[in-house]
Amino acid sequence: MAPAKDPQLPISTPGVSPSLEEVIPLDQVEAGHCGLVHEVRAGETEIEQLQAMGVCAGRKVMLVKAGDPMILKVLGSRIGVSARLASQVMVVRCSGDMFGQS
Repeated sequence: MAPAKDPQLPISTPGVSPSLEEVIPLDQVEAGHCGLVHEVRAGETEIEQLQAMGVCAGRKVMLVKAGDPMILKVLGSRIGVSARLASQVMVVRCSGDMFGQS
């Protein structure tokens, strides 16, 4: 039997339907910019790993450094994520950076 899903960590952002042009893979965000996680298109194990690091639908993440691994800032912490896994995290670009600056 599969483990119960945490209701506070959705796979996709509920009630949010951005146009397809606005949703991009996290690995296409420019360094220094942020994205709002819309959906994670990965297997259950990868989704659980990302959630354990704080990457889940509705969460803002900032790309600190591009490459492989990519360095992300999530909830004030820096984490390393493989470029392959980052390509499965679909985000909507934020209008400013993570700290509200334009």
